[in-house]
Amino acid sequence: MMKNLSLWLITLIFVACAGCTASIPESEESTNIKFIWDYRTGDYVRSTPLVDEGVLYVGSDDNYMHAVDVENGDLLWQFETGDNITSSPLIIESDLIFGSWDNNVYSLDIDTGAENWVFETADWVSASPVVSNERIYIGSHDGSLYALHNKDGSMIWSFPTKGRIVSGAVVGEDYVFVGSNDNYLYGINKDNGEQMWSFETPGDILSAPVLKDGTIYVGSVSRNLYALDANSGDLLWSFEADHAFENSPVIEGGKVFIGANDGTLYALDNSNGSLIWKIELDGMIRSTPIVWKNLIIIGSDDGYLTALDQNMGEIIWRYRTGDAIVAGPIIYDSKLYVGSLDRRVHAFQLEQIIQNGQ
Repeated sequence: MMKNLSLWLITLIFVACAGCTASIPESEESTNIKFIWDYRTGDYVRSTPLVDEGVLYVGSDDNYMHAVDVENGDLLWQFETGDNITSSPLIIESDLIFGSWDNNVYSLDIDTGAENWVFETADWVSASPVVSNERIYIGSHDGSLYALHNKDGSMIWSFPTKGRIVSGAVVGEDYVFVGSNDNYLYGINKDNGEQMWSFETPGDILSAPVLKDGTIYVGSVSRNLYALDANSGDLLWSFEADHAFENSPVIEGGKVFIGANDGTLYALDNSNGSLIWKIELDGMIRSTPIVWKNLIIIGSDDGYLTALDQNMGEIIWRYRTGDAIVAGPIIYDSKLYVGSLDRRVHAFQLEQIIQNGQ
């Protein structure tokens, strides 16, 4: 398992294994990715961690929410729910918000893990919460999107769909957007819960939509990625892949990056959906990618965390965990964190180095 590898970006001489070497011209940039620690939970880690003020928060299929010291990977506290936690947490002031497969939405004190309040839905809560104007928006497998008061968890409104809501929503200036397993993406008035528009796809929507510059991007198991006008729900463009999309895209530098179930990572032009490049990895991609500097970083079901050059789509670095990576990595304060079905959270240091040819 590779722990430390130098990545020479500008020269496009890519190092893919420990022990490889490359010549470095004057004044070149390089990126160093170094393994620093891992933290073991009691079961699969299928949620994206959250880091805030030196603490990493992550849910696990061991039913616990874990708070971990980011300096050394030591446990600070843990809170037990009644079932799996695949919902990624959210912090509002001093409160940690997340859902559990025990049907509940929880608010905990971020310092102690003490319970503040609980809101009960009628089915699993695998979706991650989002917040706007002191309101929490979160979906449930009971088919409803809920708007809750962040202080006490009381319900402001609920919006019913005809299918399970398994992933998170995204909030805009006036609307909240959410996909459902009834094959629809909904634009909902975030103040009163009234439907403003809906867009039908030929398949379930299993990932959270992404809002960028007035455009909503969402993938479907129909094998299509859609770009919609956020105000009207009108289709701007679509891109058809060979297999289903179960993860959310990331938009950066005029490109849309998204992975498909056959292991293909796509880079598309965000203005029209045309293909810029694609690369086939060895495992199904359910992990949402993340961007750092000139890298796109993504996990896959073969257990690898892979860093690729954004412009060329060439693999620069790989790190293998002990099992599939199904949730997206995060970056905070030049550190990279990712959970795996090997029951661990893996942490890495990211460093950018200027080479002066001396």
